[in-house]
Parts: sequence; structure tokens; C-alpha cells
Amino acid sequence: MNRFLYRLRFAKTGRARFFSHHDILRGLERALRRAGLPLSLSEGYNPRPRITFLSALSLGVESLDEWVEVELSEGVEAAEVGARLSGQLPGGIEVLEAAAAEGRMAAVAAAYEAELPEGAAPDAAAILARERIVVERKAGEGTREVDIRPWIESVRVAGRKAEFTIRITDSGSARPEELLRLLGAPGARVVRVKTVLAARK
Repeated sequence: MNRFLYRLRFAKTGRARFFSHHDILRGLERALRRAGLPLSLSEGYNPRPRITFLSALSLGVESLDEWVEVELSEGVEAAEVGARLSGQLPGGIEVLEAAAAEGRMAAVAAAYEAELPEGAAPDAAAILARERIVVERKAGEGTREVDIRPWIESVRVAGRKAEFTIRITDSGSARPEELLRLLGAPGARVVRVKTVLAARK
């Protein structure tokens, strides 16, 4: 069976930031079907559309630079894929570009921006100078400790604006909310502004 790979960039803003990764996957699948696009399906007893998000986004985080790869069973002009899909997506999800792809990509880093609360004065240099930054994460019925320092690439603070970049690796990644706690701004609204892609090995 023929397979045609397309890579789409989209934004997730407003109320859509509260859609879970599973919600986005199901919503995209429904939108692709309503758009009448010829989806390529997996084999086996329960065939599923071949849809791959390059990086899952934390619940409550907005993004201006999300990426998903979709396989079709027939070739369609990339602009038409984007146009047909745009009219079927839920509010807050917007296709920004669509292109035919030769090979698959992977997300290797993501850059974020957040507005700090009045009075917050985090020391970005002190955060980066730490050899270890251990956080607790839920694990089953309990918690486990994770050192997120290897995944923090950069932290910058200018006035009430914070910018940070997190590495995304096969072994894991830091979470935006963990950086916000380090910055003294838990619960602050945060936006992913850039996802860095590299060819998948």
C-alpha cells in the first residue's frame, strides 16, 4: 500500500490548552475523517490512522509551534491537506502550515515563555549553576525523585518575563510546571513558542 507522509505545524491556544494529549489525538483523527482525507491505516485487528505527534504538550500549556506527522494512502497537495483540515478542527486548534515530508522528524527541545507574578525575582544564573535539581513526580500510588537538571538547556529572566528551553530526550524531559516552580511562579500561564526538530535516527 502506498504511503504519503505529511508534516503539519499547528497552534493550541485559548481553551484548547486544557485539551489532553488524548483529546487532541481523537479530535485530529475525527477532523481528518470529516475532511475526507485518505488516511493510511495500521495493520492488525484494530487498524488505526498513522498519526504521530512529535512532542506531547503538558495539560494547561499553550503552544504556537506544535508538530504532527500524518500518513495518507493517496498523494494530496500539501496546501489542500491543510485547508481541508482547518475547517474541521475544534476551536483553539489552528493549522499553521502543512508540507509533504520525505523522512520522519523528532522533537529534541522546546522553548517556552511565561509572565512572572509581581514581586518574583528568580535568579536564572543560580538555577543553571546547580549540578542537580531533584523534583518529585507521581509514580503509581507513590512518588519518585527525578533529577531534571540535564534537561534544562537555558533559563533567562528579564523583568517579569521568563524564557526557558527544555531538552526532549529518549530518557525523558523536564516539565514546564517544574521550571515555573523553580522560577517562583507556580501556576503562571506558559506558552511553548518553539519546538526544535531533528531528523529521526
